[in-house]
Amino acid sequence: MTVEMIKHPTDEDWMLCKQCTLVTVGLKGKKPPDIEWKKKILRARHSPIRELRFVFLLHDVPYWVAMHLVRHHIGCQPYVRTQRNDRQSGYDREKAPQDAPVDMAWSMNAEALLNIANKRLCAQASPATRNAVSEMCELVSASNPEFIPFLVPMCEYHGGVCQEFQSCGRCPTEVDS
Repeated sequence: MTVEMIKHPTDEDWMLCKQCTLVTVGLKGKKPPDIEWKKKILRARHSPIRELRFVFLLHDVPYWVAMHLVRHHIGCQPYVRTQRNDRQSGYDREKAPQDAPVDMAWSMNAEALLNIANKRLCAQASPATRNAVSEMCELVSASNPEFIPFLVPMCEYHGGVCQEFQSCGRCPTEVDS
């Protein structure tokens, strides 16, 4: 499996995000946001980060991993290669194994990316799914370093407390009162 990023937020995209943010408080953006402002809005997960778009190409993904990924549908649009017999001849769809490789393009906004990273970097996620998301996060970190502190498992994002029904053991669960 290989992962390639073909779209990520540019300076123009960040300026749009800032303008959308400032309009909510009656202001106008005049200068591009700095890295500290970017981190603040990402940490807060305010709605204007939905204007920041990513698109990834995933090649030769096991079908079952693609199905884990397409479960994230809010803020995402997956485009998965069909397994229909009339559109491909690599195998019989009726007999295709779950690890039959598929390609997919996956478009998402920044809020969705953060949610996906938080959920799929958790050790509760399958290793193959975790690997795919980890590769995506490495590409994002190289092009948009302001995202680095937030591309972590949910327990780390929540200050070292696991929010899952069943912990992977990395962090303690919060005790209900």
